[in-house]
Amino acid sequence: MVNKTVVKKTMTTQNKWILGSFGVFSFIILILFILPFLINFNKFKPQIQNIVSQKLNAKIDFSSARLTIFTGLGIELENVKVENSDELFLGTELFKVKSIKFKTDLFPLLKGHFVGSVFINNPEVNFMRYTGYNNITSLIKKQGNNKNEGNSTEVVGENSTKKSKNEPYPFADKVLVKSFEIKDATFRISNISGVSDREVAKIKNLNILISNIGVGKDTKIDMNTDLDFKNDDIMTKGNVALNIILNTEIEGKIWKNSLFTADMNFNNLDFNYKDALVKKKNIPFRLTFGGHASPGGIKIEDLKMVLKSMNSNAKISVTNFEKLDSDIFLSLNSNNLSDMGEIFPQHKQMLLNGNLDFKAKVIGSLIQPENLLVNLDLKSKLSHSDINLGFTANSLKPLVGALSIQSQNLYLSKILKPFMDKEEDKKTKKDSKENKEIVKKEPKNTAPGQELPPSKDEFVLSDDQRKMLNGANFSMDINIGKLVYDDLSLQNIALNTKLRNYYATLNKFNMSIFSGNLSSSASIDLSPYPIVYSGSVTLNKAKVQEVFKFIKPDATKSPIDGNAEIKMNFNAKGITRPSISRFLNAKGSFYFTDGMLNTKSLISLTGQQFNQFVNNTSLGALKLDGNSLKQMSLSENDSTRRSLNNQKGDFEIKDGKLLLRNSITTDDGTLKLHADVGLDESLKGNAIYIASNNIKNHLLSQSKYAKYLLNQKGEFELELTIAGNVNNPEVTINTAVLQARLVKNATKELTNKVKEEIKKNPEMQKLQDDAKKLLEKNGFDIKQLGF
Repeated sequence: MVNKTVVKKTMTTQNKWILGSFGVFSFIILILFILPFLINFNKFKPQIQNIVSQKLNAKIDFSSARLTIFTGLGIELENVKVENSDELFLGTELFKVKSIKFKTDLFPLLKGHFVGSVFINNPEVNFMRYTGYNNITSLIKKQGNNKNEGNSTEVVGENSTKKSKNEPYPFADKVLVKSFEIKDATFRISNISGVSDREVAKIKNLNILISNIGVGKDTKIDMNTDLDFKNDDIMTKGNVALNIILNTEIEGKIWKNSLFTADMNFNNLDFNYKDALVKKKNIPFRLTFGGHASPGGIKIEDLKMVLKSMNSNAKISVTNFEKLDSDIFLSLNSNNLSDMGEIFPQHKQMLLNGNLDFKAKVIGSLIQPENLLVNLDLKSKLSHSDINLGFTANSLKPLVGALSIQSQNLYLSKILKPFMDKEEDKKTKKDSKENKEIVKKEPKNTAPGQELPPSKDEFVLSDDQRKMLNGANFSMDINIGKLVYDDLSLQNIALNTKLRNYYATLNKFNMSIFSGNLSSSASIDLSPYPIVYSGSVTLNKAKVQEVFKFIKPDATKSPIDGNAEIKMNFNAKGITRPSISRFLNAKGSFYFTDGMLNTKSLISLTGQQFNQFVNNTSLGALKLDGNSLKQMSLSENDSTRRSLNNQKGDFEIKDGKLLLRNSITTDDGTLKLHADVGLDESLKGNAIYIASNNIKNHLLSQSKYAKYLLNQKGEFELELTIAGNVNNPEVTINTAVLQARLVKNATKELTNKVKEEIKKNPEMQKLQDDAKKLLEKNGFDIKQLGF
């Protein structure tokens, strides 16, 4: 009976415990169920917005904030949007996402530890740039009066402040973020101008997973994205992955340092740029690096690239984050570039047995370029090409340093053209056409030397370039044995120039070109608009047709063939056709050791015009034999080739026009020119043609009236007007002068003959004397009447 009573009491006690535990558990479940409805996190929205606006140039907004229990203890924000509030990017959207979830584990939280996770799904981030600024750095508010207030507070409570800095964060070692995950993010990069913006790049499906975030923990960062981009020149498709392991150490409240290693993987990426740079998925390509960061700076060591035979190494050290004091070293080298032909298919032959050695070193503040030391050294040998380049600078603003380039052979077009626009020729023609249109649109009444209106094609220093050149001291020394670009072959290039402030001096510029030699020196003032320059040029034994082909590559033939020596001193303003056509002035001399004129001969054109004159001239009251007059003719030889052997003379260019003020003597006679040739090859002016004795005698033998066309000196002279262009000149004879000369000389001869007949006949002589007296008596001037 006693045992039954004990058992009954024991069962009753157990039931009570079971019922009590169940009741407590049910109560907790009930509390957890109704807790999200009891706590309204939306009421904290103004405080959150106020904190963000105080700390950043940004405004945050979200539609709701609620507590979650059963899906994990945490807070979920919905429809979150962040906008810039600074003046430059005011109202632009920086970030938006449909939901952000903050989760924490309950049981660690009960023990005083925070172990949680953050989930962000489908966020959109807009990175905007505008004239050197961006909407990320503009989030930081400038410190003004707060700085002074902070200083005073620190002085008052100096001991307490120092003490608090050394005290550890009470929860620093009790916080662990198991994961920070971003899924399917979209990242846009845009350049904005006024109210419009232009998208530069867009990254979609970006995934980031950061695991094990905590003090003293090895935090792992995994990021990957699928790229799919294509335009006329670039194709990118595939996956890019970045893995980082980060370990952070905090001493007290102070961040001490962080150690990190990283691996960026491009193995699964296809990339093609103009079929000149091709990376396929089967080609391994990785970047690995490691280092450490601290409040004093960041240091990256052993940055290496894995790509075929290319070896790379880089070390980057940045201290003083305000000035970005840096020490950067980078090297790329390969003793055999042959296997890089798979990546550079259009350079495959050039890369056979080629080598590369490149080193770069940068020391100084990246935001204070006036104190930046830069050293670049490039040595490379390819099939038929080699280069040795050295660049040193003690400052970039202003530019203080030197550039040196040495090469025996440099086939520049084979190296560069695979990367250049395939429509380059079309663009060149378009630009040439636009320049011609500009010349045509120039006002004809603009005075020579008048200033031109600003042109986008004219060279002018930008503000940054002016800062770079103000105080500049830069020298350049180039020596290249042979340089080939398309059909242009230059040999024995030697250039030495010096740049001080805005003034450049070309001390020496020599090269073998146009099958001859060119030498020049010049000085250039870059400060005015347009730029001003002067100097001298000498061409020795150069082929004129090659010079013309270089100036006008589309021309089918040159107006002149042959070898010439040209010397010239010049001064000019600007580099565009409109500027040169107005401001180029030069004086020089030329000498054709041999040569041929390929244009229509001015003398032949003169012959055509003269023959038309004698065939169509009106003799008026003169009783002359027209058939005899029409027997005269000059040569109309249509041959466009005329010898220029041993022709020499001086020339002058004034206000962009070549002044033809010389005389050309041939077997047909002498042509005295007074004409101008413009940059568009237009001809305009006058000339005088004096026939040789052989031509004159030939005319006299053709017709007894030829002597009436001779001038007072007994020369056969024609006054000409010249028009057209260099390749198709036009000649017009001043027929009025020629007609007047014909009439005058014929009349004079007839008058003289009459006088001779009168002198021979006494009766006629007496009659003439009586007529004179009668005329004088009646007030007539007998001299005007021919007596």
